[in-house]
Amino acid sequence: IWIPKMKVNCISVVPAVMNKLDALWEYQQAELALARLKREMKSSPSYQKRTKLHNFLAEQQASIEKINADMRAKDGSLATCSSKLDALLKRYDLEKSELDIMENDEESTAAELTEAKKSIEKLLEEINALHKELAEMITWLNQASEAISSAYSKAGRAKKDYDAVRAVCDAEKDAFKPRLDAAEALIAEKRGEVPDELMSKYLALKKNYVNPVAKVANNQCSGCYMMLPSAVVKRVAGKTSIVECENCGRILTM
Repeated sequence: IWIPKMKVNCISVVPAVMNKLDALWEYQQAELALARLKREMKSSPSYQKRTKLHNFLAEQQASIEKINADMRAKDGSLATCSSKLDALLKRYDLEKSELDIMENDEESTAAELTEAKKSIEKLLEEINALHKELAEMITWLNQASEAISSAYSKAGRAKKDYDAVRAVCDAEKDAFKPRLDAAEALIAEKRGEVPDELMSKYLALKKNYVNPVAKVANNQCSGCYMMLPSAVVKRVAGKTSIVECENCGRILTM
C-alpha cells in the first residue's frame, strides 16, 4: 500500500529564541552607540568649559543662599542682643542714680553701698560682654556682605562666559543632531523587535550593568569574565532558551 507523504509545517523554537536574542543584542548595541555619540559630543573643550562654568555658578548661588540664611539668623541675634543691651543700660542708669543718692544719704550703710556697687559692677561686665558680642556680630555681617558682593561679582563674570560658551555648545549640538536623531531612531526600531517580557528583564539588569547582554567567548561571560560550566555554554550555543550568567545574571548569547 502506497501512503503519500504529507507535508508538515514544523515551528522551530530555535529561530524564535535566536531572533529574540539577536534583536536584544542589536538593541543594546544601538544604545551603546548613542551613549558613545553623546560622550563624543560632551568631550569637546567648549562643552567641558560650559560644564565647569555651570558648576561654578551653582556653587556661587549656593554660597550666596547660605550666607543670606546665616545673615538672617545673625540679624535676629543682633536684634535680641541689642534689646538686652538697651535693658541693661536702663538698669545701669537707674542703679547708678540710686547709688549717687545713697552716697549722699547719711543713713545709707556701708553694706548697702557695697552691695549697690557690686550690682553695678556686674551690670558693667554684662554690658561690656554684650558690646563685644555686638561688635563681633557687626564685623561678621560686614564680612558676609563683602563675601556676597564678591560672589555676585564672580557669578556675573562667569555668567557672561557661560552664555558665550553655551552658544558654541548649541551650535555643536546642532551639528550632532542628525547623528543623534539617527541613533535614537535606530533604538526605537530595535526596541520594537524585542518582546516586552525580554525587555523588562533587560531593563531590570540595566540598573546594575551598562551591558545587560553579554557574549560568550572562550567559555567565559564577556560581562564578568567568569568561566561558565560547559552545560551552560551548550545551552547558550543551542539557542533554545534564554540563558543567564550564573555569576552576574547577564543574559548570555553567542
